[in-house]
Amino acid sequence: MASVVTNPADVVNLAMIKLGRNERVGSLYEGSKWAKAALSIYGQTRDALLRAGDYGFAERNVNAELLKQAPAGGYTPGDPWNGATYPSPPWVFEYTYPSDCLKVRSVKPIPVFVMNFDPQPNVFAIENDNFYTPAKKVILCNIPNAQLVYTAQVTDPVTWEVDFVDEFADTLARGMALAVANMETAKFVAAEEGQAAATAMSEEG
Repeated sequence: MASVVTNPADVVNLAMIKLGRNERVGSLYEGSKWAKAALSIYGQTRDALLRAGDYGFAERNVNAELLKQAPAGGYTPGDPWNGATYPSPPWVFEYTYPSDCLKVRSVKPIPVFVMNFDPQPNVFAIENDNFYTPAKKVILCNIPNAQLVYTAQVTDPVTWEVDFVDEFADTLARGMALAVANMETAKFVAAEEGQAAATAMSEEG
C-alpha cells in the first residue's frame, strides 16, 4: 500500500490504516493514545530502516573534512605519535564524521582526472577520538583527500521513496500496536493495584 505523505502525522495515519484502525492523529504531539505510541518509536524506527537499506534518496557524497594526518615520514623518536595531533595507528588520516550520517557506506579517493570505472573497496574504521573534549566520532582511513558516501538522516517525508514509506509504515504499525498494548496493560495493572489498596484500607478501617 502506497500513499503520499507530507509530514510525520501522515505516516502515522498510514500505519493506523494498515492496523485497520479508524482513528487518525493530527500531530505526534497531540497527546492521544496512538500519537503517544507513535512518538515513542517514530525517530528510532525511521533511522533503523534508513541504516538497514541503501536508499537512493538518503545517499550523500561529500568531500571529507580532514581533522588529523600522520607525518609523511612516519613516527620517529623526534616526532613520536601524539593522539592530540595524529590519528590512532595504523591509520594515516582522520576525518570528521558528518552530523547527519547514520551509516558510512564507503570511503574512496576523489576522482581527479577521469572517473574510476573499476572501483575497489577501501578499508576504514569509525571510532571515538577521546583526545577531543567532548569525545568526537571520527572516520579513520589511509586515503588522502577522501570522499565519503553515506546514508543521511532524512527526516522530511516529502523526500522519501514510496517503498521506504510503505516499509516504515508497516514497521511503525507493529511497534505502535505493541506500545498501545503495553500502555493498556499498565493502566489495567495500575487500576487493579489501586483497587486492591482501596479494599485493604477499607478493611483496616
